Amino acid sequence: MVESQQREETASRPLLLNRYTAVTIFIAGYALLAAVARPLTLPATATVLVPGLALVVWGARRTPKKTVKTNRATVIVWFTLLGAFCVWEVVAFAWGNDQAHPTLSLAFDPVLENYAARVVGYVIWLSTGAWVASR
Repeated sequence: MVESQQREETASRPLLLNRYTAVTIFIAGYALLAAVARPLTLPATATVLVPGLALVVWGARRTPKKTVKTNRATVIVWFTLLGAFCVWEVVAFAWGNDQAHPTLSLAFDPVLENYAARVVGYVIWLSTGAWVASR
């Protein structure tokens, strides 16, 4: 009797998703919708900026679970990589953003030409962003 009552209670409870499952479903759904936008267009820019800014805000407002000690060498390496990327983008954009001097978005344009590749790209990009923001 008690066992059947427990089964009934379990069956009548709503399905609660844990946070990981909810984020996974959201990322997959967003990627399927966002990939409709053609690359290098204003809608595609918006589909990148909106969740990108949300992830930046989420990551900046979070209190890390643990602190990681860094040293000057680590900071120098990461800022050097960031600086090199920024210089590449600015120089490529200033020189006309052509095949000889492509920005990162132009270089990836052939890879992201079809819908399925854009979906995979969005999933990778959003998953990586969520992982970084949650650290």
